Amino acid sequence: MNAAQTAFINIMRLFLIDYENVNSAGLHGIGQASKEDRIILFYSHAANTLSFEIMDEMMDAEILPERVCLEKTGKNALDFQLVTFLGYLIAKEKADEYYIISRDSGFQSAITFCQAYLGVKVQLKPSMKAALGSKKQPAIQPEMPKQEPKTPAKKTAKLQPVPKKVKGIRVQEQPKKGKRAAVSLRKKATVIQVQPAGGSPVVLPKSEHIPVDLEMVLSLVHPAISSDTAAEILHCLQDSHSKTEFHNALQQHFDNDNAKQYYHSMKPCFVTFAE
Repeated sequence: MNAAQTAFINIMRLFLIDYENVNSAGLHGIGQASKEDRIILFYSHAANTLSFEIMDEMMDAEILPERVCLEKTGKNALDFQLVTFLGYLIAKEKADEYYIISRDSGFQSAITFCQAYLGVKVQLKPSMKAALGSKKQPAIQPEMPKQEPKTPAKKTAKLQPVPKKVKGIRVQEQPKKGKRAAVSLRKKATVIQVQPAGGSPVVLPKSEHIPVDLEMVLSLVHPAISSDTAAEILHCLQDSHSKTEFHNALQQHFDNDNAKQYYHSMKPCFVTFAE
């Protein structure tokens, strides 16, 4: 089964690799990819060799890219093939992030077009390592509360958090940290709407603000989880600025299967994340 015949699925990230341009060096870091990512390697008969180092990295990570071979040669033939397939996949599949792996700046015009006319951000990176960065994120250090100067004349009692009922369960609310007790994110349409020639303009639904708190986390994640687990997921969401950061934060706190489940359950809350 070739790349064009692969069944469409909801993928996390899409990588289109200009192997004729980057060769094996562009695949360094491929072992950091997730099994939910889709990696498509465009190559020609003039560039069809792979280093043993990259083969070992792919085998260790159990990652096998899809391959598309350029049969007819010509100036920029592979580039045109890659960009055509990128547009096809944007219309047919749902991905959280799109990447072209190449050192060829000529792709920039296609990237600008995708942003302006399709509303899709495509990033140009010289290698998989540059696109994925470091898989392990530094541990988040808890903020130390500022100590107030002691006033012997007056003694203030510590305020205890008020228990709150959530669906029949009494949950201990976490103490507020500054103004980050809840975050407000937006829903967005994930399906690209294409306007037919001569048709009336397509109006996209307006964004809707949704407060994300402990109750929402408990209602979104299935099967049901404990309030402590929901608090951990909410903490990961509040401290993340992108989908990738949120995914990595979940992997630090939970095993791989649970991290994937929580990531997909919280997708309705993604949208103000920086890409």
